[in-house]
Amino acid sequence: MSLEGLVATRFTGKPLRQPKYTMRDVPRTTKDLSHSTLYHITDREHLNDSMAEFVLLCNEVMNRKALKHKSKSSKPLSLEYMADRLDVDDPIFGFMIRTDSMPEDYPVDQRDYFKKGMCQGFITVTTFTNWQKSFRWDSTHDSAFAYDSPELAAKMESGGRVFDQDGSLASQLQNTVRCGDPFNEGVVWPKIAEISLLGALGCGKTLLSLVIERLEAMPANGDHNYDYVVLQATDNSIPFYESMGFKRVGCVNEEILAPDNQHDAKQAKDVIINSEPKSQIVSSPVFTIKTQKNGDTAADFAKKYNVNVWDIIFLNKFMYPELTPRAFLMKGTSLFIPDVSKLDGSANARTQWYLSADNETPREIAKQFNVTCKELLAANRGRIEDLKAHSRLIEG
Repeated sequence: MSLEGLVATRFTGKPLRQPKYTMRDVPRTTKDLSHSTLYHITDREHLNDSMAEFVLLCNEVMNRKALKHKSKSSKPLSLEYMADRLDVDDPIFGFMIRTDSMPEDYPVDQRDYFKKGMCQGFITVTTFTNWQKSFRWDSTHDSAFAYDSPELAAKMESGGRVFDQDGSLASQLQNTVRCGDPFNEGVVWPKIAEISLLGALGCGKTLLSLVIERLEAMPANGDHNYDYVVLQATDNSIPFYESMGFKRVGCVNEEILAPDNQHDAKQAKDVIINSEPKSQIVSSPVFTIKTQKNGDTAADFAKKYNVNVWDIIFLNKFMYPELTPRAFLMKGTSLFIPDVSKLDGSANARTQWYLSADNETPREIAKQFNVTCKELLAANRGRIEDLKAHSRLIEG
């Protein structure tokens, strides 16, 4: 039995570069950044050299919030988490904001400590990647929010949290193209960008808005064609992200289905323990075609099958790294094409009607008919307004 995972490599790398200033002396940015300078960072080494500043800045943000609200400080981003992200994220780019000149309202007793170049904020972005074969986006799965604390569960039930209630957003994410080896480079989702790190003193909204604008303006290519932005929010940052239009979405990872009996359970456990990880390509649904003549292009097949040409480029870049939308292909060339007929919620099975019992929920009905709750909600969304997985239905 072997255990494998991603670990930070900072202990074997060079020592962290400590800042020559104290974080308590760093001023908040003004709304127009009039006393600050914005930097666009594309060099991973530059971000690694700033790691100590990132950690200290996150700690300072939490300390100031605790003092302002007279409450206990929440846990900020850890050094280990930052080290993992800066080591593993590929590609990676971001922005940093540093002091440029002293603000007019800077405290008189701190003016001797002001320095140009103090870090006031940072943000990094990558392409969403996962390392689990069975990972999926699913807000209606029983396990999606099963481990919420009682306080969070109450907020979800009362509407105190913004989340993907009908599972439609998770379905959109799940239906995007993906491909990769979960035991090596990971399964890459080229249509989904991820905000991996963010810390700021007064400039969080500016940095996040800037990144979203940047992502929208980025030209599509074989590595990325962003339509969505995701992130992992710490407890203290949830209100901030919700104010920026983000909503909570569910994701699950199930290696095996629940066994029907104890014997099956033992067999399933044995399979997990005794099987060694192997290199294996995981992808969204595809089918294979062969070009019928010289001169066919990926753009031709994108039009024929009504799919995005960059999805075709991405799915085939491992075989044809130089493939472009208009590149001429030789007769007999094999291409992977996204199979939209097999996407979640796209099956055109015959409709079966069911009349509910009193107080029954869509989640309970979905279990009876061995369908996903997400499919059941999608099928009835146009008939029953505001239908949710936990809605209590009237008889009939």
